[in-house]
Amino acid sequence: MTTNTTFNKTLKTLSLIILAAISTLASDDPTSLPQSTFNAGYSFNSGLAKIRINNFYGFIDKKGSLIIPCKYQYATDFKEGTAIVRVNQKYGIILSNGNVLVEPKYDFIETFNNGLALFKKDGKFGYLNSYGDEVIPNSFEFAMSFEGDYAVFNKEGKSGYINNKGKVVIPAEYEFAMNFTEGLAPVFSNGKWGYINEKGKVAIEYTYDFASNFKEGKATVRLEGKAYVIDKKGNQVSKESFDNVSEFRHDHALFNKGNVFGILHSSGIIKVNNLSQIMQSENNLFAFKRNNHWGFINQNGKEVVAPVYTKVGDFKEGLAKVQRGDKYGFINAEGIVVVPIKYDSAENFSDGVASVRSGNTYLFINTFGAETLALQLDATSVPEKILVKINNHQMVFKDGTLTASSKN
Repeated sequence: MTTNTTFNKTLKTLSLIILAAISTLASDDPTSLPQSTFNAGYSFNSGLAKIRINNFYGFIDKKGSLIIPCKYQYATDFKEGTAIVRVNQKYGIILSNGNVLVEPKYDFIETFNNGLALFKKDGKFGYLNSYGDEVIPNSFEFAMSFEGDYAVFNKEGKSGYINNKGKVVIPAEYEFAMNFTEGLAPVFSNGKWGYINEKGKVAIEYTYDFASNFKEGKATVRLEGKAYVIDKKGNQVSKESFDNVSEFRHDHALFNKGNVFGILHSSGIIKVNNLSQIMQSENNLFAFKRNNHWGFINQNGKEVVAPVYTKVGDFKEGLAKVQRGDKYGFINAEGIVVVPIKYDSAENFSDGVASVRSGNTYLFINTFGAETLALQLDATSVPEKILVKINNHQMVFKDGTLTASSKN
């Protein structure tokens, strides 16, 4: 009797294990399309946002209409009406109406800066104009995007500068060079960094182990392992030395000395000290960390938002992304929660909306927290029939486009 009872219990246990395995296999249908092949969690720029369906990128508008078909292996966000795309490992540029400005035939392209876009073809670098024409031929071993009227180029392992016509204005005689900002450029020669002006004359002597670009009249340089802030005459702004100093923004920069972080004014005065961690924001607030939680202070160190968040982001369009536990929402500069902290992921605001995700549904919300658009890959989708729900309207994805399903 005991033997039969034990046998029956063992048989029942095995049956349950087999049934569970069958159930798991049935629910994890190998023919279904993985959720990872779909992503609508991108930011709007120029009225369009990327969307990835079956691992191909296209663009939607704020109503959820697919304006540019999903036919690209890669795509950037739109910037000033253009986006970089990739087809068969070659890069091109499209316009916001979907028209091709530059055919995908380049090994590398950067976005337009001052009307010119850096490209690489046949192992050499050149520049396109805003019409997509190769106005500066690909004749450089290496080159950087334009910053103002000049760009860095390399010749025989040395760096120099060209103007926007492709003419060499400063010969390639530096071991390394960075772009001009505010009339000065950091250059490296004979083991030291200094600065030159736009005529190629030395403006600040070759003294430093490293030198950064000027911003707001200040630059960070390194000497004997320490960071210093200098002005455009090469004078030290502060007698203090630091381990690191960020670039200045609104007359303030961040610094650290060991494990201590703080805020430095452009006059050289330390405004805030003794913080465990800090990040700069666009609206002159600073995210700070205390007891493993984040909040915000102003430039004088006054606490504006109490440190109660797991993570915080920068303020964009007046709102900052915050995380509490594993959920995300948004606060305003006064610390008021404007968008409830209930989403599984979130992106920054752009073009008046932000992308958030709840489960497998991507949503776009406005600055009041109202959900204006919802997109989801239908769980029944298979490679042969991909279904996408847009505001609960079922759409069929085929050949890169979306059409209304007969079920609507």
